[in-house]
Amino acid sequence: MKRTKIICSIGPVSRNYDTMKSMIQNGMNVARINFSHADEIEKRETIDLVRQLNKDLGSYVGILFDTKGPDFRTGVVENDGINLIDGNSIKIVKEDVIGNEERITINYKDAIDAIAVDNIILLEDGLMKLLVTDKDAEGLTCKIITGGFLGSRKGINVPGVKLNMPFISEQDKEDIKYACENDGDFLALSFVSSKEDILEARKIMAEYGNTTMKIISKIESDTAIKNIDEIIENSDGIMVARGDLGVEVPMQQLPVLQKMIVKKCREKGKFCIVATEMLASMYKNPRPTRAEVTDIANAVLDGTDAVMLSGETTVGKFPVDAVKYMADICENTELYLDYENGCEDCQKKDITGTIARSVIDTANILDIKVIVAATMSGYTARRISNLRPKSYIIAGCPTEKVALSLSLNWGIFPKIVPVYNTTDEVVEDSTKKAKEFANLKEGDLVVITGGFPNNAPNKSTNFLKIQEI
Repeated sequence: MKRTKIICSIGPVSRNYDTMKSMIQNGMNVARINFSHADEIEKRETIDLVRQLNKDLGSYVGILFDTKGPDFRTGVVENDGINLIDGNSIKIVKEDVIGNEERITINYKDAIDAIAVDNIILLEDGLMKLLVTDKDAEGLTCKIITGGFLGSRKGINVPGVKLNMPFISEQDKEDIKYACENDGDFLALSFVSSKEDILEARKIMAEYGNTTMKIISKIESDTAIKNIDEIIENSDGIMVARGDLGVEVPMQQLPVLQKMIVKKCREKGKFCIVATEMLASMYKNPRPTRAEVTDIANAVLDGTDAVMLSGETTVGKFPVDAVKYMADICENTELYLDYENGCEDCQKKDITGTIARSVIDTANILDIKVIVAATMSGYTARRISNLRPKSYIIAGCPTEKVALSLSLNWGIFPKIVPVYNTTDEVVEDSTKKAKEFANLKEGDLVVITGGFPNNAPNKSTNFLKIQEI
C-alpha cells in the first residue's frame, strides 16, 4: 500500500459514481473542487458523491476547496483574438476599450500604478512577454518581446511586482462561506504572499463558524518564496503550485524551489503537496512519459506528503489510469526512502516529539509493520507521520472529521474508534485493528501510542506499548 497521498481534481470526466469509485479504489485520497471552474450544481454533485462513496466503501476521502484568488486579466479583444508581433509596441490602458493590436485594457486598473518602466509583463501563462518602455497617465507602453495570439480575458503575471490587489475578493468570501457551510476538510488559498493573507482567511472562516478546516497556502509567486518561512508557519499545509510559480520565477529554478519548500515543510511539521503537470501527457495518452514518472518519483524522494492531478482527472481521457499510474509510481519509489535516518531537523523537543521518535526507533529495531496512534485531534499521528516511519500508521480517531483531516498526511490510515478510557482498552482495540489491517500473525508485534487520560488538560502523548499478537 502506498503512503504518499493523491489529490484528484474533479471535473466532467470524473464526476460520476463509477469513475470516482474506481479512482478511490486505485489510490485517490482527496477530491479537489476548483472554485474557478465548478458551478453550483457541479459542486453539490461532487460533495454528495464523495460522501456517498465514503459511506459505501468505508473510505476517508477528504474534500479540498480551491479558491480562485486575485484574478488579473486582460480585457475583451476584437475578432476573438489579436496577433501580437515581436518588436511591435502595444499600450495597456486604464480606459475600458475593445482591445486591438495597438492597445488593450485590463480588469484591475490600479495595477498600472504599481508597474514601472523596465518591468516584464507576461500574458497567458507566460506564452507572451512584454517589456514596459514608457508610462503616462493613460497607461503603459510596452514592447512585444515574445508575441503570439491573444484572446479575451487572458491571465497576466508581473514577476517581482506586488500589485496590491485585494487578496480575498467578494467572490472568494462567498466561496469560503460555501466551503465552511459544507464542512470542507481543506481550503487551498491561491496566490498567498504573506502570513497576513492566511490570517485574513482564518478570520473569515471564524465568522462562518469554522475553525477546523485546514488551510493550504499555494506558493505561486516570487513574493511567496521570499516570505516562505512565515507562510509555512501560519499554514496547515503548503502546495507547490508549479504552474503559476513557473511563470513568476525562472522555470529552471522550479526543481530547487520544490525541494526547498518540501524540506522546510518537513522541518516545521506541515504537510506538503506537489502539483501541476505531473501526468499531463495522460490528458490524451493512456501511459505517462518517462519524464513524468521520474518527476513523481522525485517528489516522493523529496519527502512530499501528497501529489496532485489536475486536468488529468477533470477533462483527461484516462482519469482512472492516471490515478493508478501515480499510485504505482509512489508505492514503488517509497521502497527506496531512507527510513533509518529520517529527518533529524523534524523533531521538536517536547514530550510528543520524543515519544514519536521512540515509537519509530522501536518499530525500526524490531521490524514492526504497524504503529497504532490513538489520537483525539490527529496531532499524535501527524507527528509520527512527519518522521516517516517504515511501518504503516493506523490513526485511531474518535470522529469522521478527525479521520478526514488526516487524508493528506503521509502514511496515515485513519480508522474510527471509540473514545478509550483506559490503556487496556486502547491496547485491546489497537491490536485488533492492526491485525485486521496488515494480516498480522501470532507472534507479530505492534507499537501502540497515545495520550491518557483523554480528558486531561493540556493532554500530550505520554504512552507507548509494544504488544505481541
